[in-house]
Amino acid sequence: MTNTPYTPGPAYDPNRPPHQPLGASAPTRDGNTLPLAGSPSPQHRPASPSFDYRPHDPYAHLAPGQEDGPVLPPPPTFAQRWGFLGKDDRPRQITVVLQTLWIHLALVLLVALIGIPVAALGSSSFGVLVVVFGFAAAVASLVLIWAVAKERLGRLGFEQPRRPVYIGLVLFGLNALVGFFSFWTFVPALAEVAASLLVLVLFFTRPVRAWLREREGNQPKKAPEQRPLPGEDYLAAQAAPPVSPGAPQQAAWPAAPTPPPAPGGHHPTASRGWPQPPR
Repeated sequence: MTNTPYTPGPAYDPNRPPHQPLGASAPTRDGNTLPLAGSPSPQHRPASPSFDYRPHDPYAHLAPGQEDGPVLPPPPTFAQRWGFLGKDDRPRQITVVLQTLWIHLALVLLVALIGIPVAALGSSSFGVLVVVFGFAAAVASLVLIWAVAKERLGRLGFEQPRRPVYIGLVLFGLNALVGFFSFWTFVPALAEVAASLLVLVLFFTRPVRAWLREREGNQPKKAPEQRPLPGEDYLAAQAAPPVSPGAPQQAAWPAAPTPPPAPGGHHPTASRGWPQPPR
């Protein structure tokens, strides 16, 4: 039998004699004392129960400064959001499309910077064409970059998400065509045509088609369904169908069948009201 944790004093020792106190000793001849057999020494006495309460720390396994919970991926950087670098949840072909559009925008600005001084020394009409088509191509490049990077091709107001891309490529081609009329802008215009063809080819690849189909922002907005209010469907079902002119009108309730005439020429008539006494 042992003491409970709440009982003061040392635990019971079955090897100790019944009248021998705990820690008893016997004197020796030289004046020292020796502990008796079966009596534990004070150093080996059982310690009193400890009531030092330490609450459980759920973060004890974490190092100082280490965050708990699931490790989330870092947010995308500016270069990843706008297509300068790749992104995990974006197909590689879309990243190439964005990089090509940025290169095309740089080429458009280069053609404009070269074409305007050349036009100032020569024909003024050529300079006007360079400015007009260059501005249109630059705006189309920025719109396509925003729509592709933000996955908002369906928010441009077209039923098919590829249609804004086709319109932008047409503007790219017209701007490149203007650049072919000058020796100084011929090479940048040729690079614009190559960039436009690359974007067109990439938009017909399988990953890009899946990206256009799966991303909700690339699909056009659907008109909200007009559902009938509670009770309107019941009233519409109870409404009588329209009757065309000249068609026989059908009674709302079927008429009661007429009984056959009785033998002897007596035709009974339906009683009206309460039965009357004979006259």
